[in-house]
Amino acid sequence: MLPVALAFTAADRSADAVPCLALDIEVDQMEGMFFVDAPTLHALVTERFNLIERPMSSLPLGALHRTISEQNGVASCRIEPTLGGALKVQVTQQRPLARVWMPDTVLYLDEMGGTLALSGRYTADVPVLHAPTMAAAQSTLPLLRMMDTSPFWDQLIDQIEVQENGAVSFRPRIGDVVVELGPAAQLEQDLNGRLDRLLNFYKALIQRGDLRQYRKISLQYDGQLVASK
Repeated sequence: MLPVALAFTAADRSADAVPCLALDIEVDQMEGMFFVDAPTLHALVTERFNLIERPMSSLPLGALHRTISEQNGVASCRIEPTLGGALKVQVTQQRPLARVWMPDTVLYLDEMGGTLALSGRYTADVPVLHAPTMAAAQSTLPLLRMMDTSPFWDQLIDQIEVQENGAVSFRPRIGDVVVELGPAAQLEQDLNGRLDRLLNFYKALIQRGDLRQYRKISLQYDGQLVASK
């Protein structure tokens, strides 16, 4: 997981002597994700730290923040002492874009290019990405982010693969075909154009009534689409 910046908000200088009366942890359960939950974090914090009845000014906020941030699935953590004596902790989860299969491990790749381990409590509905290294997997982020914002491409693309030489390809859910996008380094500049050519090609195939006659479609040449049977 990528390092998470420390984010504290001081309620007021006069609150320094106020004792900590309660620990309030909230986890953003966006899109139904449950990599992390508030009860588990609450149990972890209360086991490791003696917080209740201590003055707010003496609380080990830095250590507390590090402990929470180190938990699998935590993207960011905000800690705010309040004048009422409650220590509020707001946690945002990492949001995975792909499940990455590498020769020696399987991990999730999140929207910021970070990683998180698989979870026994939650399985994300994301595409499978085969890559030789995590750096190679991260090179596909332009495609993954496109899929994340486009329901059409998200539903069409089944599996993505990155070769040792950096070439990116994917398999659509329709037909037994491999679509070659070309070098990952070119995706940032020309991904939209390549996918537009593919979309127009599919529309022509639909009009002719045959989506299964080609085995390979190459989009790696500038302005071209080459289909092979």
